[in-house]
Amino acid sequence: MGDVHMTDHEMRVSIIIPIYNTAKYLCRCLDSVICQTYRNLEIILVDDGSTDTSPQICDEYAVRDDRVKVIHKSNGGESSARNVGIKISSGDCIGFLDCDDWIEPDMYEVLVSAMEKNDADIAASSWIKEFPEKQVKVCNIGKVPYESFGRKEMMHYVYKRDMYQGFAYMWDKLYKREILEDNQKHIMMFDESLELGGDVLYLAKALLSTKKACYIDKNFYHYRQRADSGSHAVDLKKRMDWLKSYNMTIDLFESNSVDEETLVYVKRFLVYHSTDTAEIALDQGNTDELALCLKNMKLYQSEYRMTNADYPDRIEWFENTMNRAEAACNEVG
Repeated sequence: MGDVHMTDHEMRVSIIIPIYNTAKYLCRCLDSVICQTYRNLEIILVDDGSTDTSPQICDEYAVRDDRVKVIHKSNGGESSARNVGIKISSGDCIGFLDCDDWIEPDMYEVLVSAMEKNDADIAASSWIKEFPEKQVKVCNIGKVPYESFGRKEMMHYVYKRDMYQGFAYMWDKLYKREILEDNQKHIMMFDESLELGGDVLYLAKALLSTKKACYIDKNFYHYRQRADSGSHAVDLKKRMDWLKSYNMTIDLFESNSVDEETLVYVKRFLVYHSTDTAEIALDQGNTDELALCLKNMKLYQSEYRMTNADYPDRIEWFENTMNRAEAACNEVG
């Protein structure tokens, strides 16, 4: 696949893929990228100190396709790996892909076309949950009335998760490079202090810089559901970073006068993840982290109840966990 013919006016797309010990899934991921119908790609593979055969697989793909660039580095976490990729990227647009997932062949062709047609800063699409025994196509319950829309609408779509699940994540989107850059053309980096949640904060910052976005109602991205993935971690330190990322997002949005409706839903996310993490802290008997979870739960409990008024089971779960957390913290004194 060495020779790739492209016209001069085509937008160059940099795809950044952080890789760590996913050799069993990696070929499917990389095949789905090099076989994209949109050819003007810069495919950046960042091997984050893998100890399996992932490094060799990366090198093999670089030999096969001259659009593939490989960086091998010592292990520093997903945000660190993404930052290394961002620093060497040269694309007009940037996309992110997780190394255990894969994409449909026309994903970037369609997203680039939509971005150009609508003069959009972000082009988003829907995705598919891939379980070992089945796949679930994610759909928006709420209607997206226009193909393109402003920042406020985009934020509502991203954070009103019950109604607009198709907008949920960082990797189902394509970002125009200029919204990730400051006035000096320095491109935004991920916060490497966050072991989990770096993508939460990064997406929030990108949304703040967005003037216009567009959405394609097609399921392009295949999100592999793994019990051992970072988002399912029971490591409390990582979990607390996730909560920190939402606290940082709330602070960021408040300081930039983001509308209250968006803020309410971000606060709801913080309470949800705090409640989920509180259950882990209770199981592990960690009252220090439990107290921090409880603080978040109490601070924004009214927002959580209001946005879950149609889901009494969620409110019951929240209240039961909060009562258990309070009892455990009081017992310690």
